[in-house]
Amino acid sequence: MNGPMAMDEELRDKIRAVRLVVMDVDGVLTDGRAFYGSGGCEGVFFNVQDGTGIKWLHRAGIDTALLSGRSLEAVRKRAEVLGIRHVVQGAKVKTEAYEELRRETGLDDRAVCYVGDDLPDVPLMRRVGLSVAVADARPEVVQIADIVTKAPGGEGAVRELAELILKTRELWEDVRRRYFEG
Repeated sequence: MNGPMAMDEELRDKIRAVRLVVMDVDGVLTDGRAFYGSGGCEGVFFNVQDGTGIKWLHRAGIDTALLSGRSLEAVRKRAEVLGIRHVVQGAKVKTEAYEELRRETGLDDRAVCYVGDDLPDVPLMRRVGLSVAVADARPEVVQIADIVTKAPGGEGAVRELAELILKTRELWEDVRRRYFEG
């Protein structure tokens, strides 16, 4: 992903309009792998840097949501830990779940950023104000994205996006100051 100085004004405007970042889970917040333990328990791995980026977005007044076709207790727990208020799991038709989410938040499509990696994400990516593909997304997803991260899903892609949003909105210095001053 290019830094804020390398982007055109149209993309800057799209980023500045974002009030909600909606993320797919498998392949975006995770690397797409799942493991199964004895007794049938299933798990995934999350990147802590992505979690930090999500918390920074919240502090800046930008809401977040998870929208996944699968249902996992680990996802519910991760959302709880990060303070993600909107969690939709088991969404067989993501566009229907997205409509409900939009009704809940009262936001227009232009105020929504969607982060995806695979074909079920395409309809939403075409609809929202800012569409983001992770580096290892399917070629069809990369082709329609406004932004493609340098980091793959589950390896800091969401953190990268959070930093870009905060830098573009000139809020990065507030984040940095928190760690380097006092």
